[in-house]
Amino acid sequence: MAGGEKTRQKSCRDDMPIPAFQGCLPARLPDDCKQSPADALWTRCLLLSYKRIMRRPRCLLLLLILLSSAALAADFTWNFRNQEVIGRDDPSVGNTSTLNESDRANLINAIILRLDKPMAERGYDNDRIREIASTTRIRSVKLGADSEPVILATSVSMEGGCDGNNCPFWIFQSSPDGYVSLLDTVAASYTVQPDSTNGFSDLVMMQHSSSSESKLLLYRYQDGKYVDSGCYTATFAPPQDGEIQEPAVAPCKSEKSDLPDAPTPAKL
Repeated sequence: MAGGEKTRQKSCRDDMPIPAFQGCLPARLPDDCKQSPADALWTRCLLLSYKRIMRRPRCLLLLLILLSSAALAADFTWNFRNQEVIGRDDPSVGNTSTLNESDRANLINAIILRLDKPMAERGYDNDRIREIASTTRIRSVKLGADSEPVILATSVSMEGGCDGNNCPFWIFQSSPDGYVSLLDTVAASYTVQPDSTNGFSDLVMMQHSSSSESKLLLYRYQDGKYVDSGCYTATFAPPQDGEIQEPAVAPCKSEKSDLPDAPTPAKL
């Protein structure tokens, strides 16, 4: 070639897209590797590094995390067209005709328990807190095949804890002692999943993060309440011909890794 230059075949380390794996792979890898670890975990590159990874706990943990994330993404599905929103068109606790006066009072008291501290800290008195609680919108939904419908409830005002995109969201179940909470979270919408756990439908709570990204929180029923069972991110591409496109869904990224930083090689 001109100038005596030699071309070097691209190595898989040249495009290494996973900085966390630095220090896990050997310093020298064959130049005939065509794929990067992100494209195919079990390419020749990683197979040659297998023994080294197995000998280093941090590297093994990173590999397990990547494999677990891939499995979570494969098991989780969410149809954004099935999500439901409770809003101002839904009846409030104070004016619904589906509750008798005793149940109405018990439900308002259950909501006050959740609004009292944050509203009192902002200077609201008891009467105003009760008034805001009574404006909570509710919806009766049957989530358990062999149980009575539960009440899904959400605030609809800034005073009640909304931030403009997401609002406090609760699920209450009637009991002889009043209403007990099955879920206390923040959401913009909810989706009843086709799957169920322990006789109750799984739920996905969607939280707006930005104009193109939402957080999806998966909840499953366990020991008398809904528990956090997964976190995912839905990324929406720009609409095409006015139609919202199916989002790309992936497991949430950890905000902060609990793993120690890779040691810096000593300078000779």
